Amino acid sequence: MIYTIATQKGGTGKTTTAAAIVQAAAHTGKRALAVDLDPQGNLTFALAADARRPGSYELLHGAPAFDVVQHSPQGMDVISASLDLQTETSAPGSARRLQRALDPLKMEYDVIVIDTPATAGELQYNALQAADRLIIPLEADPYNAQSLYQIAATAEQIRHTNPRLKIAGVLMAKYDGRATLTKLLQERLKETADALDIPYLGTIRKAIAVSEAAALQRSLFEYAPKCNPAADYMRVFETITK
Repeated sequence: MIYTIATQKGGTGKTTTAAAIVQAAAHTGKRALAVDLDPQGNLTFALAADARRPGSYELLHGAPAFDVVQHSPQGMDVISASLDLQTETSAPGSARRLQRALDPLKMEYDVIVIDTPATAGELQYNALQAADRLIIPLEADPYNAQSLYQIAATAEQIRHTNPRLKIAGVLMAKYDGRATLTKLLQERLKETADALDIPYLGTIRKAIAVSEAAALQRSLFEYAPKCNPAADYMRVFETITK
């Protein structure tokens, strides 16, 4: 199963969610692959992959898939990102490049997770075209309903050419239940998701362990397995892989 993690807004916990999902897969013994399609390369760093090696840019430009896969000490395989991805532009048929490139790898993994830039465009379209499921992380933000409408509309557009694509759900990351406004925004997000017939996957509670694990290039489930975000992300993983 191929999961794309995407929103069209920055700062929503997108890369953190991508890392946690693929780390949860590896932690539970699944054969897992992460594909970093974001030029910033934050997922590449968080998973302790080598950004200097050929990766997703080369994959999109014809490199054999097996030649760009590297193994992370965290227990999963990774196709890394580089700044070269910033140069990607669209052309007729170009949004299917990742889909075709990943075909040889599909039978090798139980879970493939794709991280994307926080904007609509060629890279995000490639990731959605290749995906079976879309996971949408958002934060406690007054604009989260608008963001959900935007990415849902993009997914609906992609479904015309990728009918396999379904929205696995939306989650609220960086959740702090002590704040009254956060609770109100959570309810608003749940109502919007329900109106769009999108599953609500719940909240990911905020904790410093998430940032620490990423900074140390450690899996969250090895670094702080008992922290709240680890429990929350494992619950999300188990929900989407049932």
